[in-house]
Amino acid sequence: MTESASEPPKKSHRWTIERAWKEPGPGLHPIAGANFRTFLANYFRQGNYTGRSRKQRILAWAAQILRAPSSTLEHLRWGNAIRRHELKEPPIFLVGHWRSGTTHLHNLLSRDPQFGYIDFGQTAMPWDMIGKKVELGRRIIDSVLPETRGYDNVKLSLDEPQEEEMALGNLNPIGYYNIYYFPQETDEYAKRALFFDGVSDKDRKAFEEAYEFLVRKLSFVEGGKRLLFKNPPSTTRIPMIRKMFPDAKFIHIVRNPYPVYRSSIGKFPRLYNAFAWQDFREVDTHRFTINTYANLMQRYLRDRETIPESNLFETSYEKITEDPLGEIGRIYDAFGIQHRETALDHIGRYVETIKNYQPNEHRMSRAHVEEIQERWRFSFEHWGYPIAPPDDVTVTD
Repeated sequence: MTESASEPPKKSHRWTIERAWKEPGPGLHPIAGANFRTFLANYFRQGNYTGRSRKQRILAWAAQILRAPSSTLEHLRWGNAIRRHELKEPPIFLVGHWRSGTTHLHNLLSRDPQFGYIDFGQTAMPWDMIGKKVELGRRIIDSVLPETRGYDNVKLSLDEPQEEEMALGNLNPIGYYNIYYFPQETDEYAKRALFFDGVSDKDRKAFEEAYEFLVRKLSFVEGGKRLLFKNPPSTTRIPMIRKMFPDAKFIHIVRNPYPVYRSSIGKFPRLYNAFAWQDFREVDTHRFTINTYANLMQRYLRDRETIPESNLFETSYEKITEDPLGEIGRIYDAFGIQHRETALDHIGRYVETIKNYQPNEHRMSRAHVEEIQERWRFSFEHWGYPIAPPDDVTVTD
């Protein structure tokens, strides 16, 4: 594969596929935090690695070697205690399609001090979460972490709540983030991670065990706090999660499909720049997004019928942004969560700090609008969104 351009590209606010390809990615890669077996399984399952990813790959190999003794000792010392650890309260899983407001709602709820959650350092290094040696790894990650996610203005820091999918992909070879690491196999990796298509019973069981271990380990580390998780891929894993945690609570959030589509497309260049080890310039992100949204949302509508009414709360991005404290209060009431007023006080103070947040502007072609109206019509109809694009979406010919 060809190397990156010798001259740095001109900086621009908007990430495009062209900019993502030309601009060097960060030195550290999330897969550096995997266990050696998972790292090898993914590394040698693929190929066609690019020159622009060489530094990341070398550092990932180095991290595997340097981390191995301490992460192995951590697992040997605390592994059995973690497996025996009992959760005091059922965890809460926040699900929904990417760019539907899952991160915003997660950030709001996590301001309640009674909740425990996985942060960026923990999801990047799930094998290295206990003891003083963890501080070194977190300092290294913090030194290269950008201020925002790049495809929106959401803050990134080691202590901010994150989704658990990166951790799952570092605990076993199945993980949705593989679509960004190895984009030439996007469809295959997405089907494996979301629907377990082509996954053996043995590998599926290993994934379940990894997920349950991660939940118990986080609870162990958090001192038994009630856990709050946010992970769009888990929208298709509701039966699996209920098998592991029968009393688990689910919050599902939706958003007008038009900004969901445009924002979903917009995240790919930045994530490819940061994570891709293969050439990503020919990936059809439009087609992938259209198909994934339809399949994921239809699966959710099927699986939601299996959740007891008392364990499911459905909301929307529009409700959360219009009346965050009122809607979150209704979540607490529905699930019987204690310390409601104290929680709303903490969340209200956080709301004040983000009141000037500027969302992205959205532009769409008329052809894409028409395809969305056809393929995603079921979603407009089920959640009552107007079929016409909203005013904040500019339609171009």
